Amino acid sequence: MTTLGSYGDLHPYLAMARVLKQNGDEVTIATHAEYREAVERIGARFVLIKPGLDDLGPEADWAAKANHTLTGTQFIIRTLILPYLEDSYQRIKAAAFGQNLIISHLLTFATPIVAEELGIPWLSCALQPSAFFSAYDPPALGPLPFLPKLRFLGPQIMRGILKLLIRPTYSWLTPITELRARVGLPPSSKNALVEGFSPEGTLALFPAPFAAPKPDWPARVHQIGFPLYDVETTSELSPAVQQFLEQGPPPVIFTLGTAIIRMETNYFEVAYEALKHLGLRGVFLVGKTPRRIPPAAMTDPRICITDYEPFSRLFPKGEVIVHQCGIGTTAQGLASGRPQILVPFAHDQPDNARRLEQLGVGITIPARRLNSLRLIEALNRVNADAGFATRAGNLASRLEVAEFDQRHCQAISGTLTR
Repeated sequence: MTTLGSYGDLHPYLAMARVLKQNGDEVTIATHAEYREAVERIGARFVLIKPGLDDLGPEADWAAKANHTLTGTQFIIRTLILPYLEDSYQRIKAAAFGQNLIISHLLTFATPIVAEELGIPWLSCALQPSAFFSAYDPPALGPLPFLPKLRFLGPQIMRGILKLLIRPTYSWLTPITELRARVGLPPSSKNALVEGFSPEGTLALFPAPFAAPKPDWPARVHQIGFPLYDVETTSELSPAVQQFLEQGPPPVIFTLGTAIIRMETNYFEVAYEALKHLGLRGVFLVGKTPRRIPPAAMTDPRICITDYEPFSRLFPKGEVIVHQCGIGTTAQGLASGRPQILVPFAHDQPDNARRLEQLGVGITIPARRLNSLRLIEALNRVNADAGFATRAGNLASRLEVAEFDQRHCQAISGTLTR
């Protein structure tokens, strides 16, 4: 397995690896250096691929650029990922010898090249619906959140619009074309960013209630559902958080996941102002390097501040979950059965937020428009309308988390025996 990105990009692969390990398979995961401990903890072999945090330099220099609404994706591809393409190719190729199957991440661009060169069966993954770039279900992208509203034009016209939109990205991906040529593979006309799916199959790591299959999805898509990694771990809430939860009514839970949390934002300042105004309790998940936490919040008995808690343990105990809509946080939010307030920043986050709104379980405040007045209004709406909680609870019961393991094994078995 190969993956790059935040914990939201790592956890699905740990979930899949856990299933395979329970089935008696040996698993190797190639990823960032920072994830070695998490990989080895589940008994998988770790292989380093770059970049790691040490390669990226000071966090202040890259975190905001990587999550910029308009240019974040380009920065990640051209500046953070592709400079290490050759190095990744060598490391993945060395690890792949003798393996029966490779499962890749969209950003591990060297993996399809290795699989093709060595003739190893390969499955791609779509962690979120927007990865499929469907003309029947156009994604609400960070720089183009209005795309879904153009669906009335029909799939044929929409397909043309999407092709125009991705045209500039071909120049970003030149290093991939050059690497294919160096290793003796024929040129490929496919755009690795939006068409980089395996002809042997793709694992759609989200359930049909979140995004139903569309006619223009790639061939052989296995929709196996959300891989909720920490749903069966022994990780428990920290004693301080557990005690806080027991001392009063359910709090509003605020998180920015593990990527956006690295940015300088006013998120927790706005959160504290809203909670003060409404007299509500809150839990702030602030990461290992807290940024712009109001001093008053640190001593306020209505606020519990912690770096991280397992979402599957914490979210169900909240009154409302406020988050950035990364796909991992989104999945755990849906599984919790709690209403949500959605504050998308970039990448797939606006599209994930759109889908949650359509399901009737949340209200969106785009990050650029977040302020205390809008947050107060959203919290009042969610708390006043019991329909949000009812719909969230009903949807959580439909996610069929228990069937993930079985569906994953079926997809793997079908690929290897084809």
